[in-house]
This record gives sequence, C-alpha cells and structure tokens, in this order.
Amino acid sequence: MRAAVIVSKAVLVVLGTWAVLVVGLGLVALLPERVQYYAISPFTMFLWVCALVVCPVISCLVLRRWIRTVPGMP
Repeated sequence: MRAAVIVSKAVLVVLGTWAVLVVGLGLVALLPERVQYYAISPFTMFLWVCALVVCPVISCLVLRRWIRTVPGMP
C-alpha cells in the first residue's frame, strides 16, 4: 500500500508539471501575432520539449518529502 501511494503521488506531480507546461504553451496564443512568431520558434519548441523531460524530475526532487509521506503511517 505504501509503495502505491508513493508512486501515485509521483505520477500526480509529473502530470501536474506537464499540465502547467502545456497550459503555458497554450497561453502563447494570447500574445500578439508578431510575438507569437518568436515564441513558437523551432528552438523554443526544442526547449519546451526538454522542459517536458527535465521539469518533472526537478518537481519530484523539490516535493520528495511530500511524496515520501504516507497518511496514517509513522
């Protein structure tokens, strides 16, 4: 049971991080057109894909104390 809670919390952190990154990319649509050209360049998309890999790891490291705690367990 303990392992299932820890894994589910880690999955929740990863999915939450990905959701924030996708919403952030979607917010580019609210920018003026001349800025969108630079905001969605190939290099920016490369950085965004790299962030999809790196940011969940950083998020799990930052939240590792919360991920390790299991309610009802000492």
